[in-house]
Amino acid sequence: MQLTDKQKSEGWRIVKFGEIAKSVSKRVDPADTELEVYVGLEHLDPDNLRITRRGVPSDVKGQKLLVKPGQIIFGKRRAYQRKVAVADFEGICSAHAMVLKAIPEAVVPEYLPFFMQSDMFMERAVAISEGSLSPTIKWKTLANQEFPLPLRDRQKEMLEIFEKIEDNLFQYEQALVQADRSLSVLRYEKMMKKNEGNEQLVSISNLATVNPKCLPNKAKTITFCDMAALDTDSKSISGELIKKEKPSGARYMNGDVLFARITPCTENGKLALVDFLEDGETGYGSTEFIVLRGEKVEPLYLYHLCRTRKLRHYAIDRMIGTSGRKRVPKEVFDEIMIPLPSNDEQHKILNVLESIEGQKANMKKSINSLIEVRSKYLKNI
Repeated sequence: MQLTDKQKSEGWRIVKFGEIAKSVSKRVDPADTELEVYVGLEHLDPDNLRITRRGVPSDVKGQKLLVKPGQIIFGKRRAYQRKVAVADFEGICSAHAMVLKAIPEAVVPEYLPFFMQSDMFMERAVAISEGSLSPTIKWKTLANQEFPLPLRDRQKEMLEIFEKIEDNLFQYEQALVQADRSLSVLRYEKMMKKNEGNEQLVSISNLATVNPKCLPNKAKTITFCDMAALDTDSKSISGELIKKEKPSGARYMNGDVLFARITPCTENGKLALVDFLEDGETGYGSTEFIVLRGEKVEPLYLYHLCRTRKLRHYAIDRMIGTSGRKRVPKEVFDEIMIPLPSNDEQHKILNVLESIEGQKANMKKSINSLIEVRSKYLKNI
């Protein structure tokens, strides 16, 4: 590796990773520890230094690694998943991770995790991984890798910007979590509880047609929506639509709700309100969709009904089939009974819910913008 002329003029130097970081590998038996926190690779989010999920030692068996506050957990297995996080607890973590600590004399400690988030570091980590099914990095190999490092003052300048971005990301993410909670509570309060004026109880199948008939689409290429395209917390699809010749599967039209009926998609909340077809067009999709068409309620109201925890949990509890292939029977929509408010009340409810959905959309845009800014600035490393 060579420094650019600009880096040379700014005093950058080439260092081996082992000169700025140490591997900490103290082993702990989960069955013989008083520590209360366990973090596996499944608890780490790609490109997120914060740990938002965790388990307990009793969840796992076999020796794990001791981790202390401020130390870095780096997923050495399948490094392409880009899992790096900073511990804010004392506990244990997966042995498929490395526990690292900065060498303060060589690098600003808080700068190191951001350094490890850079494409430069991650691409090298992937390149030196060994194995085909579960490629893994060896510490000795990583320690010998060379990287450019700026002067300490420049590290501090960059760190200040990274931390501001992270603080803003955290604020937006917390606000998004709160909006999700508010939306969940309001859906239950407004759509599932008996309130004055909506004492009438009806089944979902009384309000909507389950798996309605659609005329076959005779076009040469037809819009196909697979399961991967559905989002877990939005009415819009998040994946790309496919154009297929003579597809088969569930048929749907604009205004229909696609309800994932198979595990784990049902549990994950995969739903969509179809709004991506031409007028009168019939689309096709996964055979694991239950299609719902609102008859006595608006499509948007039906979508929010399907998002309520009560309906989803009821559907999950009624799943049938073998482990890993359980499915929601369509009879669920005959069984679950809900209160039916007047049309005017439905519109009022939708106005409230859609207002929060709009706030969520703006928060997500802000989060994505900050992530893009962070990604661009990480290239300076």
